[in-house]
Amino acid sequence: QAVCLHNGTMIPQKLFPCVLFLYVALSSIIQQTVVNALALKSGSKVDVVASSSSQCIMNRRAFGTLTGAAIIASTATTTTATFPSIAFAAYIDPTETALEITKRVFLEVQIGDKTDKSNNGKIVIGLYGNLMPKAVENFVTLAESNQYSNTLFYRVISGMSIQGGAIGDDVVKGRRGKSSFENGMPFQPDNYKIKHTKSGLVSYVRNADGSIDSRFFVQTVDDCGWADDRYAVFGIVEQGMEYVNQIEKVDVAPPMNGPKVPVKIVRSGLIDETFS
Repeated sequence: QAVCLHNGTMIPQKLFPCVLFLYVALSSIIQQTVVNALALKSGSKVDVVASSSSQCIMNRRAFGTLTGAAIIASTATTTTATFPSIAFAAYIDPTETALEITKRVFLEVQIGDKTDKSNNGKIVIGLYGNLMPKAVENFVTLAESNQYSNTLFYRVISGMSIQGGAIGDDVVKGRRGKSSFENGMPFQPDNYKIKHTKSGLVSYVRNADGSIDSRFFVQTVDDCGWADDRYAVFGIVEQGMEYVNQIEKVDVAPPMNGPKVPVKIVRSGLIDETFS
């Protein structure tokens, strides 16, 4: 039995508790070391309040060789420093702060047989262009040029997310995508300021080095704290969340939680609106 992480990495289930423990421990040690080094350099006093927590979410609908189709873990650490020369990220909770939508795109999605239009739906995504300018520019360019057409939602994790947008992935496993920049090369996100505290938020799937491309996921629950500081939120589903929930319920095949019937983006585009 194995555990499938959000980026597709497989870890033997027996080793997962050890891996999680080491991840939490090393994260705390590394952060403490960095803060201490900065304090020595600046000559200022640093008071650190660290709180490490892990959250594991298991998809209980998938059966087979995988007990839980996906388990994802992360740590959240808060640091308070007294010297002014260090600028710590200011997190934004979309449940508490209204985020400005600068552009909107749509995805027309088809579940299963293309001749049966009853399973077709439209998802409208509002984009946070002021907070995430490069990330939004990438998504808008890809959607407006219809490059998401014929790509699949390649991983569906019940009670967590649906993942899609792997442009150029011929084997449809979600292992790679293509950005709109520099011949499709991945790039680093603008920031990780927006917290994953609201169902419908749209984030980029990340590569091992933290870079992003065309792949994205829509979270289907409010509490996705495991994704904070690791995955960059750049928008939110404004219309069609009921269709996202319909996709979330399709039958999947372990170990990668690929839908047993194709869930395809048939068309994408920019909604031409004027924003004040």
